[in-house]
Amino acid sequence: MRRFVCLLCLVFFLSGCATFSPSKEVFKEKATYNSKEFSVSNDILYQVIIKVIYSQNFAIENEDKEKGFILAKRYFQKGKRNIILVLQAKIIPDKEDKSLLYLNALQTTERLFVADRTRFFLWLIPLPGGGGKEASKIKEEEKIIEDKEFYQRFFKEIEEEIKKSKEEPKDKVEEKKE
Repeated sequence: MRRFVCLLCLVFFLSGCATFSPSKEVFKEKATYNSKEFSVSNDILYQVIIKVIYSQNFAIENEDKEKGFILAKRYFQKGKRNIILVLQAKIIPDKEDKSLLYLNALQTTERLFVADRTRFFLWLIPLPGGGGKEASKIKEEEKIIEDKEFYQRFFKEIEEEIKKSKEEPKDKVEEKKE
């Protein structure tokens, strides 16, 4: 019996020591699929990303063209829930006329609660000076979007917009010749 109690104490002690450590988990994760190399300069890629972000109804919150950084948000409302999608884009010049794009998205879900603090006399007649309604937002969930298809669709839109931008100057030159 003593051995069992000692073994049980040892198990509890060791399980207390084995806590979750995010710093160790960072490098254990799989390779990311939220980056892609494009065969255009940073300036062109930056302008294309701005167009694609606006075409997907995001609002740009912060941007720095020289650093190649864009932060955009999009809001959704489902009943009493507000869903905020934050998209972060970072462009890194790779080689001559090549750029590397990293996309990261964070989804935050907030819920709106309304508390009615009105006081009643005999549960029928509202009393003056009492309460009213009070609204509050509570964050329910916050998670990084790890959906491969989400990022692939953004990259596809960016590639199509790059093709359009490369074709436009040719069309304008042909119009001038005629």
